[in-house]
Amino acid sequence: MDPAALYEEARAREGAQSGHYNRNVRVEADSGPVVVRMRSGSAEVMDLTLWPEADILAAIAPHVPSAPRLVHAGADPAFQIHEFVEGRRVDDLYPDGKPLPEPVLDDIENLFAHLLRVPPHALPPLPADWPPDGDTPAFAARLLDLVRTIRHRGEPAVTGLYDTLGVPADPCAILESRAATLTSRPFCLLHADIHRSNMILTAHNRVVFLDWELALCGDPVYDLADHLHKMSYTPPDRAAVTEAWHRAAPPECRARWLEDLAYYLAYEAVKSAVVDTVRWGHRIATAQDDQSRATLSQELATKLTAAHPHWPAETPSPPSPRVVQAAVDRWLS
Repeated sequence: MDPAALYEEARAREGAQSGHYNRNVRVEADSGPVVVRMRSGSAEVMDLTLWPEADILAAIAPHVPSAPRLVHAGADPAFQIHEFVEGRRVDDLYPDGKPLPEPVLDDIENLFAHLLRVPPHALPPLPADWPPDGDTPAFAARLLDLVRTIRHRGEPAVTGLYDTLGVPADPCAILESRAATLTSRPFCLLHADIHRSNMILTAHNRVVFLDWELALCGDPVYDLADHLHKMSYTPPDRAAVTEAWHRAAPPECRARWLEDLAYYLAYEAVKSAVVDTVRWGHRIATAQDDQSRATLSQELATKLTAAHPHWPAETPSPPSPRVVQAAVDRWLS
């Protein structure tokens, strides 16, 4: 295998699957198909990152069997080669709001069980300023700082859109006041991005979990909240996965976990409103037809409505889809 040649072939290929941060291109190596993974332009960072993805994949290979196998990591240029997983994305088979089959739910439980038990010494080194093990209020503060940074780093047009849509200047004020009540629990490896489009269901009914670039070391209850927020589960599946996490978690991780789960779900609603005002705003501005604009405006209005109970009492009422669309037309179009 010539990694540099595979990278050049992938870089020139069009029509690759692209996420927010990376492009994934299937190419043929001598031993069979592989996936070349490379950064997709200069996407604005909307998430915490802790380690290079290649480092975490190499570290967890002995501990998390449902992660893809890293074949090669290049530094200059930066790219990775992963094993190609034959199968279909779960979101193609079972879109948001649709129930999942039992084998998929079982594999999600197994993933959490593995994540919760990766030995800390097996992980790559942590930055010196990362919150110490068990300091859940400090971990929550790091999450809140991210949202505040996103809220205030935008160009004037984005700032104007936030103000028009009623996103508070400090969207985390209420959450910050509650962070000190979080229960101390051992930090674990978090995937921090488990959702339907990051899950491949193979022909053998085995799920492989992709996209480890946002992996963190922190409060494991946050990983469950992030997952529940992004999965759009049916109520029975949501209950089943929540119960499965409880079964998988060691006793020391389960203290007051339901109270803290509610906190992190509130955080996810606030983060989604702040992040998606930017992402959905640009999608609305570039939509090609009125129906798409109306649908996207409704989605953003729903996200803002979900965040509103966690904002200060003086925050204006959530905007209607029509107000959302007019605000985007004013600031981004």
